[in-house]
Amino acid sequence: MNNVAVLVIFAVVALVILVNLYNVLGRKVGFRVEDKALGAQKPDDAEAPGRPERALESRNPSLDALKTRDASFNELNFLEKARETYEQVVTAFHKGELDGVKERLGERVYASFAEAIAARAEAPRDTLSFVEPPKADIDAIEFKDDTAQVRVRFLSELAYETPDADGGKPLTLYRRAAEYWTFQRAYKGAAGPWTLVRVEAAKA
Repeated sequence: MNNVAVLVIFAVVALVILVNLYNVLGRKVGFRVEDKALGAQKPDDAEAPGRPERALESRNPSLDALKTRDASFNELNFLEKARETYEQVVTAFHKGELDGVKERLGERVYASFAEAIAARAEAPRDTLSFVEPPKADIDAIEFKDDTAQVRVRFLSELAYETPDADGGKPLTLYRRAAEYWTFQRAYKGAAGPWTLVRVEAAKA
């Protein structure tokens, strides 16, 4: 009789344990494989505003270093001024009139431009204009002694309009240009203007 009672007690205990195990294992606990698959279907999560580490990875260390050395530097204002200088210098070079932009050019660049203008047989008969505002973006930043050099990549489309010798409709030719222009300025003491110190060809 005692053995039967013991068996009954063990059976009840085993049943209670099985019920508890079922309740625990039957729940959604922790991370599951299907959770990972569902999460992978949401690419927008990578751009969520709650991910500040993404913003830090995308910053330009050289740009931060320039702002540390020159607290007045603002990349948007800089690019706007650089684009303005680009348009004015290209137009002045085409006309062969550098006096109005001389203060924006470094000595070597000015000498190179002046030599190229002098080598032309005569002033161009065509007129130059920009089809649309040039595209500009900062390509590289370097520091030399107490000066900073910012290389800007310009993409532009130029229109050359040549008058017809017989008085007919002018002929318009279009040309795309891609160049690197490097601007330099001292960031210690009195901040002077950014001057163009190098011009290089770039890939469109």
